[in-house]
Amino acid sequence: MQAKLFIKKGILFLLLNTVILAVVLGICSGAHRDLHLNNWETESNLLVMGGGHSPAHYGVALLGTSRGRVLSRDGNHLIVEKILDQPVINLSKGGGGGLMPAELHLSYFYHRGNHVDHVVYLVDPWVFFSPINNEENDFFLRDEPFEMYILWKLIAQGYPSNRISSYLQMIAVDNWQAISTYAAPGLTQGTIKSVDQEKLLEAREHYLSKYADNGFQRYSRYVDIINTKVKKQGGRITYVMLPMLIPDFPGMDQVDQKLRQVAQMNDHVAYYNVSYAMHDRRFFYDHMHFNKTGVDYFARRVLKPVIQGEKPLL
Repeated sequence: MQAKLFIKKGILFLLLNTVILAVVLGICSGAHRDLHLNNWETESNLLVMGGGHSPAHYGVALLGTSRGRVLSRDGNHLIVEKILDQPVINLSKGGGGGLMPAELHLSYFYHRGNHVDHVVYLVDPWVFFSPINNEENDFFLRDEPFEMYILWKLIAQGYPSNRISSYLQMIAVDNWQAISTYAAPGLTQGTIKSVDQEKLLEAREHYLSKYADNGFQRYSRYVDIINTKVKKQGGRITYVMLPMLIPDFPGMDQVDQKLRQVAQMNDHVAYYNVSYAMHDRRFFYDHMHFNKTGVDYFARRVLKPVIQGEKPLL
């Protein structure tokens, strides 16, 4: 009898603490929604997007890694918006944010009631294979305020406990404008002196070392999840394989085949592979990222045509 009473009290205690925790997290959720920054001022996505009582409508939303984020850094966002002649929100994440982080941020964007006509996913092949770009990525929420919706997404999608706990630590952050500012401004104003083939091969081996055996099967399905979300919201999505200086990049053919098949099977999906293009040092500030010249050229010759439903002008 005493054992049953002890168990009942234990369950009641657990439920009570769970309710208290949920209430506390609910109070903390969205505490910084009154702070609104511009895409070129911050690495945060949540501090840029509208939502709730003030949902926003964008012409274009960009998804990708840091190679997509550079299209907003150093004021490049204004260049891109001027060329495209429509409002753009850049949801790309530095630190190698892959398919899982992209799906999470796009989901939250829609959850807040926002709308976009055309999503453009700027593709890096390694995000289809590597846990460090997906559930093991420790960067894509470091500059994002706490939101209950995102916490539940992390739990539901099986993110590891250390990623979840690190996100909970964001509750204690209050100086978000300073915390979310890019740490190395001005990089896109430079140009690499030469293309170092040895460094390219070293980078190739580095990325390959992070690949998981079943990575493609685990992460490529998020392409279909993202496409379904975009279609449900009445939008279009175009995947663009970014220019790649590294030759014979591991897994690129597999990713290329997947995206071609997806585009053929879905009317609202398009795909272009421009990995072969822009192999000129004048477009890059290092061996991976566009400089201002590269951003301008890419926006004019790739982004603008594909948003208009045409092929890249390369």
